[in-house]
Amino acid sequence: MQPEERFARIEALLHAMAERENQMEIRFNRRMDRAEQRMGQAERRMEKFDQRLEVTRKLVQAGMKLVIQNNVQLKELQRAQIGFLASLRKGGGNGNKR
Repeated sequence: MQPEERFARIEALLHAMAERENQMEIRFNRRMDRAEQRMGQAERRMEKFDQRLEVTRKLVQAGMKLVIQNNVQLKELQRAQIGFLASLRKGGGNGNKR
């Protein structure tokens, strides 16, 4: 084999290897781009979930405040009823007692 032929074969092999490497790099970059897109979508879903969770937390807090207010009002109503029933038992009547 002549040196020129040998160098031509080596050059062809190096060219083929470089082309294969370029193709592998292109495939790798495509995969990485798709992975980045999936990560971006996952982050958006997580942000949406976090927002919904925060809204739910605020609703629960507001509901707890309402329950506490209702309990306070219920206790006040119970005290008023007890006082009213006690006044009826004492027999104040209708004010026409002679």
